[in-house]
Amino acid sequence: MKQLLLILMLAVATPAMAVDTIPATPQARDALYDELTSTMACLCGCGTTLKTCPHENCDFAVPARKEIRGFIDSGLGRDEVKAKMVALRGEAVLAQPTFTGFNIMAWITPFIALIFVGSLVALIVKKWSVKQAAPAASNVNVKHESDDPYLRKMRDEFNKFEE
Repeated sequence: MKQLLLILMLAVATPAMAVDTIPATPQARDALYDELTSTMACLCGCGTTLKTCPHENCDFAVPARKEIRGFIDSGLGRDEVKAKMVALRGEAVLAQPTFTGFNIMAWITPFIALIFVGSLVALIVKKWSVKQAAPAASNVNVKHESDDPYLRKMRDEFNKFEE
């Protein structure tokens, strides 16, 4: 009796689990196709995704799109299609690297570089500003207006000009 109940539960649960992975309607298949082609890179050298490749007869995008459509029509879900494409074409087919293993460096390195370069620029600017301000503040032997004959002469001429 327990075995029969277990088999019955498995029979009921299996289709419910498969509903999420197999697109049932043509609209769901088209949506999955659009999503997958948007998240996979075209490897022809154009630097775009499979969905937006500008080449009409692209040697990579056209066959890859057909493969994706075939996988979806055969009943594979999102993750399964991605796994098949990675197995066939390599990880370069993914438009963005996965957040696992060594690929974490591809996600983190730009932020680390930005923080490092920003700190370096801030340090350099601070040193330059301190060097510019230091001579003006430490210059004790500054001549006053009355000590400089040229400055005094210029002041006098300016005053005459105003009168």
